[in-house]
Amino acid sequence: MTREQELCNVCGAGPIVYHRIYSNERLCRACFIKTFEKRVVKTIAKYQMLRRDDRIAVAVSGGKDSLSLLHVLYKIEKKFPDARLFAVTIDEGIEGYRTEAVRNAVDYASRLGVEIYVYSFEELFGFGLEELMRTPEYRGLGLQPCSVCGVLRRKAINYAARKLGATVIATAHTLDDIVQTYMMNIMRGDLTRLEIGLRGDGSAAIPRVAPFRLTPEREVVFYAYLIGIPFQSHACPNASLSMRDMIRRFLAEYDERYPGSLYAALRSFEKIQVKQERQLKSCRYCGEPTNKDICRACELLDSLKLNTAVVSAV
Repeated sequence: MTREQELCNVCGAGPIVYHRIYSNERLCRACFIKTFEKRVVKTIAKYQMLRRDDRIAVAVSGGKDSLSLLHVLYKIEKKFPDARLFAVTIDEGIEGYRTEAVRNAVDYASRLGVEIYVYSFEELFGFGLEELMRTPEYRGLGLQPCSVCGVLRRKAINYAARKLGATVIATAHTLDDIVQTYMMNIMRGDLTRLEIGLRGDGSAAIPRVAPFRLTPEREVVFYAYLIGIPFQSHACPNASLSMRDMIRRFLAEYDERYPGSLYAALRSFEKIQVKQERQLKSCRYCGEPTNKDICRACELLDSLKLNTAVVSAV
């Protein structure tokens, strides 16, 4: 291999640290970081995710993806003085895993000088996830932990964002996550829920956007490593039980064998997107927008016999 082949093919000067197989870019550290952040800016612009005067609630779990998103948005939003950026972290009550993650989130947000607000399932719903999983009511539902946690976590983030006056919620869902969700929805027979991670149409719900929509998971991981974001030592003990885990493993292996497949899949999903007028109502219990009389979170809490006192307070 010649010296020219060993150098970054963008700047021609730095040693190669990353090879983007699908685009055949061989990048040095500086060019990888620069192109990574530039892609996020282009994604935000392409899908019109953010506005100059937004109050952006970044959903920060404390993992590498969400801390990377907080870091990138912090750098971007410094150029827009009319915008305000803050972080929201939800403590679901998973010992070890969530304890470490919340600490990482608070420490990193403090390092950036970004305000962070922490809410817990215990505070909002009267129980932590592990406590809930030990109850006969939970066992009687026959649901996996992620099915419960995901619904309640979403409700908790919505509550926090609304209370703090956010105009948009930014989540760290990557290209991999977006394609996984499209696949899961299609396998459930739902072609109407295809606007994932895109700004909504002005309904009463606070819109959610995914600035990493066009960024592969592996590149987020490498970016986090390069800029010194802390990695968790504990994995979620329930992740392997989810439906998503099966889809995740299949798509990761497929994209490894056929680089660029995730991008091709995303383009296809966007082409077949089915637009429907949704007549949203207000949840009978909590007032959040829903297409039914009762939102999924309150429906779940109702099944657990926990709706009357707790949900009305949220």
